[in-house]
Amino acid sequence: MSSMFPGIAVLAYFVFGYAAFLIRCQVSGVPRDLESEKRGGSIMLGMHARYYFAWVTQPLWRGLIAANVPANVVTEVAAVIGIGSGLAVAAGYFGLGGWLFIFSGILDAIDGRIARLRNEATRAGAALDSILDRYVDTAFLAGLGWYYRDSWVLLLVFLAINGTAVTPYVRAKGEALGISMRDGLMQRAERLVYLGVPVALSPIIDRLFRSDGSKPAYLFGIAGITVLAITSNLTAFTRFRSLLRALTRKV
Repeated sequence: MSSMFPGIAVLAYFVFGYAAFLIRCQVSGVPRDLESEKRGGSIMLGMHARYYFAWVTQPLWRGLIAANVPANVVTEVAAVIGIGSGLAVAAGYFGLGGWLFIFSGILDAIDGRIARLRNEATRAGAALDSILDRYVDTAFLAGLGWYYRDSWVLLLVFLAINGTAVTPYVRAKGEALGISMRDGLMQRAERLVYLGVPVALSPIIDRLFRSDGSKPAYLFGIAGITVLAITSNLTAFTRFRSLLRALTRKV
C-alpha cells in the first residue's frame, strides 16, 4: 500500500485544490485565464475544468518562470517524462505511469505559456513541442499495448493509436490547405484527463476490488483506453469529413 502513497498525495493535491478553487469562485468569482479562453472548451472538457487547471497549476509555471527555466527545456523534460510513463505502464506500474503521463501533459500545457510570457515563442519551439507530443502519446499507448499484449484490450490500444495519430494529421493537413481543424471530442487535453487519470487511479481501484494474486487487469485503465479508442477515431473522422466538405466548397 505504501507504494501508492505518492499517487495518493498527488491526487489529494488536485482534490483539495479543486475544493479551494470552488471557494475562490464563490468568494471572488471564476479566475479567468486568457490562455485557456484562446484554446476554448469542448463537450468533454469545458471551460470550468480549463480554468481550474490553469489555477491549480499556477504555482508550477510561475515557479519555472521565476527560476528562469527556458520553455524548450520544459518541453524536452515533458517528453522524457512522457516516454518514461510508457515504460512504466509496460512494466505494470500503472500508478506511476499514469501520473508521469499526466505530469508530462501538465508541463506540455504550460511550456507554451512560459514561452509567450518570456517572449521566447518561436516556430521552431512550436514544431519541437508538437512533434515530441506525438512521441509521448505513442510511447504511452505502446506501453499499454505491451502490458495487454495477450489480451483483447490490445485491439482497443491499436484503435487508440490510430485515432491519436490521424487526428493531429488531419488538423495539420487542413491548416496546410488554409482550413482550421481544431474541433473534436478528443484533443490532447482531453486525452490526459480521460486516459491518464483512469490509468493513474487503476491501482487504487484495483486494490479495493481484487483479492487474489492474479495479474491486475486494471479495469479503470481499460475504461479509459476504450473511451480514447472510440472518441479519438470519432474526432479524426469528423475532422476528415469537415475537411472534405470545406475543400469541396472551395472548388
